[in-house]
Amino acid sequence: MIELATRGRPVVGLATEQFDRFSRQVLQQRNAGDLPLAVLAHPLGGIPSREARDRVTPELLASVVRALTEAGGSATERA
Repeated sequence: MIELATRGRPVVGLATEQFDRFSRQVLQQRNAGDLPLAVLAHPLGGIPSREARDRVTPELLASVVRALTEAGGSATERA
């Protein structure tokens, strides 16, 4: 994600709530704290696939699309 961003590519990270803080810390440590991060409900693994899909809400998807298509977009939406 960071490498793609340094090449000028739009990026959005995905993390579950349990890893939100850790993910942001890693981005900060790598001088990439301004990169967008979309946060979904935890967990995604070990649950029925339908339940996991339902965690990708229309609002979350819209925030990811905005972050990828608009300059300075943000995907800090929580589902």
